[in-house]
Amino acid sequence: MNPLEFTGERYIPGQGGAQMAYEHLHRYLLAMRWAKGKLVLDVATGSGYGAGLLASVARCVCAIELDWNAVIHADRTGFSSANLFFVQGDATRMPLLTGSVDLVVAMEILEHVAEQETLVCELARVVRPDGAVLISTPNKASYSDARNYKNPFHVHEFYRDEFIALLGRHFPHVRLMHQQVRAGSLVFCAAGGQGQEIVSEPLDGRTPTEATYFLALCRHRDGLEDCVPALSAYLDTSDALQQEWQDEIVRLNGEIEALGATVRRELDEVQERDQTIRKLQHEKEAEVVERDQTIRSLQHEMETEIARRDEALKHLREEFEGRTRWAMDLQEEVRSRDARINERDREIHRLGDELARIRHAFVYRILCRLRLLPR
Repeated sequence: MNPLEFTGERYIPGQGGAQMAYEHLHRYLLAMRWAKGKLVLDVATGSGYGAGLLASVARCVCAIELDWNAVIHADRTGFSSANLFFVQGDATRMPLLTGSVDLVVAMEILEHVAEQETLVCELARVVRPDGAVLISTPNKASYSDARNYKNPFHVHEFYRDEFIALLGRHFPHVRLMHQQVRAGSLVFCAAGGQGQEIVSEPLDGRTPTEATYFLALCRHRDGLEDCVPALSAYLDTSDALQQEWQDEIVRLNGEIEALGATVRRELDEVQERDQTIRKLQHEKEAEVVERDQTIRSLQHEMETEIARRDEALKHLREEFEGRTRWAMDLQEEVRSRDARINERDREIHRLGDELARIRHAFVYRILCRLRLLPR
């Protein structure tokens, strides 16, 4: 058989810690005062732990659970007995006759179902007219709001007035109780003593804390003999919760010590890193100083080189300008010479033409004198 998975929503003995055990055990111990010799229905029985307690005083207990694995688990554990029957069923549609049971116990189921009105209607249907229904649910104001907590398994939680209004639509008589695990002190007599008493006062005038859970005893008819106790306290004489706290303190102290060692080790590492960083910073600063000196030296050399280059450019510019003027003067002289040459060429050409005419006239006269030309 596979064990039931513990999710924190279903109480499984030995799991979830002492506080969770106190809450569940006290509710069922309270329910046992109305279960003696009665036909009892335990709705959403879960692991069957509470049903087993009820069966120890009831005439017969029918325990209904929707989860089949939980039903098998409960039936095969030590909770089963001759007057205890585990049945798979839906609490909003229970396979029971109307008015067939004396006491209905419905612990921590209302907040888990979407059909809450239907569930309460079913509880009211199956209980006898003179019977009772004991139902518990978280107080949203302290369970969720005060802790800024949202339970992923809960469909809808109730504030006090909202819870009373829902129950009042199906039961004319509702007695509301509050449940809260509180710290206290136990005085007991080692050799005898008579009776038991509960002394309840807030410490040093402080305001009592709001309860985490509501328990409501609901009836179709009022019954003074079934009045709820003004105060009911469960005291664990084994101090399991105190031992859990001490174990938790030891564990936390161990974690604090380990954390302190880790912190000290990390501080040493931080100091070592700081020293390394300071060394690197010093080296970096020396490198920066050296680099700055190199930069200043290079800047000086660059400025000197620029000044030398500017001086050379100045001389080159002056030489260029002088040569440009010389070239322009030379170009002007060339143009003047070309003009003179052109003029002389024209003069030579004119003289050539003149000489040619003279030669021509001279030859003509000679030829005429020689009478070589026709008349």
